[in-house]
Amino acid sequence: MQNTRYDLHIHSDYSDGKSSVHEIASRANTINLETAVVADHFWPSLGSCQGGKNIIENRRRDIETARLEFPSLAILEGVEVDIQSDGSLAPVAGGLEQFDIVIGSFHWVLDSYQWVSILSKVVKKKQFHVLGHWDGFLSSYREEDGDLAAQVLAETGIAIELNERYILEHTHFIERAKEYDCIFTLGSDSHSVETIGQLDYGKKIASDFDLNVVEPSYFLNRC
Repeated sequence: MQNTRYDLHIHSDYSDGKSSVHEIASRANTINLETAVVADHFWPSLGSCQGGKNIIENRRRDIETARLEFPSLAILEGVEVDIQSDGSLAPVAGGLEQFDIVIGSFHWVLDSYQWVSILSKVVKKKQFHVLGHWDGFLSSYREEDGDLAAQVLAETGIAIELNERYILEHTHFIERAKEYDCIFTLGSDSHSVETIGQLDYGKKIASDFDLNVVEPSYFLNRC
């Protein structure tokens, strides 16, 4: 775990991040990451810049340029998409299939009953790879809801993100997710170059609970 050399959740200035794709790639290369996922919000998800396919295509060109400049760094195209109240994902121009990694996240406050009810619907569609900052917007938590959430995530193979920006409040869910053999991943949720690759908190949680943390190749092999 100490040798993890990837960051699966980095925002650029194509959404609500402060840094360009080039700056992200340069920083990731400097700190010897092997894989960096630029996972922006795109319209109409929260945090996105207003616009459609042109923004995604412009970012893709920047990523392709950065790949040429930093050939030892795998720079993946990611997206963070809002999970909506009806159990669907917010639409993205051109579809989700164009991205290497899709993170589905709640960005509105809800209790755990609403959370698991919506989650049970959206995960079965298998349109995303990672559940981002899973408890970042929970207003309350019931253990029976955590049990059901762990079960449906295990059944669908969607990874649970250990997010560096949100302090874990509900360890019961982590314990149950481990019992159901859920998989986990690490992401800084970085919005500036200084925090790229900062995964110490997630690594500690993974170590403390002996969680199954997967590498980026796990998702690419399933595409």
